Order: sequence, then C-alpha cells, then structure tokens
Amino acid sequence: MKPRILLAYYSMTGHTRDIAEELRSALQADVEEIREPHPRRGLRGVLRALFDAVLRREPPIGTPRHDPAVYDLLAMGGPVWAGRMASPLRSYARQLAERAPRVAFFCTEGGRGAEQAFDDLGRLCGKIPEATLVVDAQHLPPGLHLDTLQRFVAKLGRERPTPGH
Repeated sequence: MKPRILLAYYSMTGHTRDIAEELRSALQADVEEIREPHPRRGLRGVLRALFDAVLRREPPIGTPRHDPAVYDLLAMGGPVWAGRMASPLRSYARQLAERAPRVAFFCTEGGRGAEQAFDDLGRLCGKIPEATLVVDAQHLPPGLHLDTLQRFVAKLGRERPTPGH
C-alpha cells in the first residue's frame, strides 16, 4: 500500500506553490498551505521576510486543517530566505512536525542555503528527512527540474517495509 502523504508548504511569490502542486499531483498527497494572518506583500514584505529569516523568528500562522499524525509522511517545503528556511514554515515545523512519523523537505531558492535550511528544519522537527528536493531559480520551469522532482517522488512514494519482512 502506498504511504499517505501530507504536503505542507509556504509560498510568498508562488514559486514554491508551483512545485508543491507538481508534488501533490505526483504523490497523490493531501495539501496544507501554510498561511499567515498578515501576508507579506511588496518591498515591505520582502524586508520583513529577510529579517524574520535571519533572526529565525517564528511568526503566527493560520490554524492547519490536517493533522500530520494521521499520515505516514509529512513533506514540508518553502522558499529559502537569506540562507534560512522561510519563517512561516519554521513556525509550522515547530508546532506540528514532531507529530509526523516521517518527514521529507523541499525548497525553492534563488542561490544557495538549502542545506542549512534543511538542517534547521531537521532540528525543529527532531527528525532526519527521508528525502530532500532543491529547485533553484535557474530550474524553476517544469522541464528543467523534472528529473530531480521524479527522484524525490520515487523516494517518497515507495512502500515502507513492515517489520520482520
């Protein structure tokens, strides 16, 4: 039986949302979009995002609709801001990720910082990810990240062996 997967993501510009939609379709996953009560817009939103990321803040987020504890795996994703994971995703991870039996991470980034962001997420949820996916700005068009996305999906979509088998 295929694992039940919850895909939780935050997206400010829509790039991560696009990747999350591709993953949702490929994994047949339920989706949880992480939302903030005060969305980040314009230059002020970008500056707030950078400060929050650098200071590792955990801003308030909306109440999630899905409980990660009822899924086999939680795949979390968001953009990398200033070498750190997006603050709303940090909030989600702190509040809910420990409830998930297994985790995987994905991100979009302009340049670099994914490894540090994934390390930080791993510490927040107390788990090592089963798989990671990085889509940088050069590879945002679907045809340019298809291979790496398919490898990520293959790792997450396989069945878990039952103990003793």
